[in-house]
Amino acid sequence: MANKKSTAPEKAKKADKKPGFIARSKAYLASVRSEMKRVVWPTKKELVNYTVAVCASLVVVGLAIAVLDLVIGEGLVLFAGLRG
Repeated sequence: MANKKSTAPEKAKKADKKPGFIARSKAYLASVRSEMKRVVWPTKKELVNYTVAVCASLVVVGLAIAVLDLVIGEGLVLFAGLRG
């Protein structure tokens, strides 16, 4: 009976052991391949539309930041007289 008790923890330790680096790498690459098959890529027309939308957004946000910078800068000049 003592042998059965001593072998059970040994089997549990072997079952809990992490797979090796190569096995984990293969599993990772297999899951990447599986996910890449599920990706829905945009068409050329959609890609152009998205690119134009991003560029337009950049211009709008850039102008908003420039206007805010100008307003805050002039406000500081009027309030504190920073430009002697």
